[in-house]
Amino acid sequence: MQDFIAVLDFGSQYAHLIAKRIRHLGAYTKIFSPSAKENLLQDAKGIVLSGGPASVYSTDIPKFNSNILNLDLPILGLCYGHQLIAKEFGGAITNTGKGEFGKAILQQTSDFPLWQNVSFPNKVWMSHQDSVTKCPPDFKVTGVTESGNVAAMRHRKRRIYTLQFHPEVNDTEQGQKMLDNFINTCEISSKWSMETFIKETTERLQQEVGERKVLMFISGGVDSSVAFALLNKALGKEKILGLYINNGFMRKDESTEIIERYRQ
Repeated sequence: MQDFIAVLDFGSQYAHLIAKRIRHLGAYTKIFSPSAKENLLQDAKGIVLSGGPASVYSTDIPKFNSNILNLDLPILGLCYGHQLIAKEFGGAITNTGKGEFGKAILQQTSDFPLWQNVSFPNKVWMSHQDSVTKCPPDFKVTGVTESGNVAAMRHRKRRIYTLQFHPEVNDTEQGQKMLDNFINTCEISSKWSMETFIKETTERLQQEVGERKVLMFISGGVDSSVAFALLNKALGKEKILGLYINNGFMRKDESTEIIERYRQ
């Protein structure tokens, strides 16, 4: 089984970007609901809690299975995830009126696995109204911004780390290094790449299909087109038949263009 890092999506506009950045750094990712049962995540090598638009004290926040935090895995909380971890471990989160939006200057206050090979001061990208105003008892503040807000924390004994900012966006100058440092704490046994994924997927398709033939309905969209291309690569054109479905919402002559592309 391919080692993977689980990304819990709390409704963040960046959840898929987090997954993409981590994959580009050589670790496979899977996105899960924050209410997922912990047994679905026990094979993960690490867990990332994404940001989100809600306040941790709102009544309509995404349902979270807090038992996930009991798993003996590296855990990284980002933005909302940073605040949620602080709340779950006994810290305090407050709307101080000093929210941060846009670039902020990050200063290191103590050693931190995520700070390895990262220089300071560092420009990071913030987007939050609430702030951690009381660090949980078992945590230590590892970074602050010029406004005095807690920007990073770590658990004193466990591999739990949090960042108030967004390392996944380009505006955080050394965000890729920070994510790479987190990946290193996850002790992933083998690097992931798209080439490896395609190779393993085609081999699995060949094993599962065997000598049978496949009929596949295709819409012209990205998902079905990529799946159809992978099946063609794995099985050969003589074993896969695609049936194009016009959903009634295509532009003029678009269906003709799509069919021609598929035939090629």
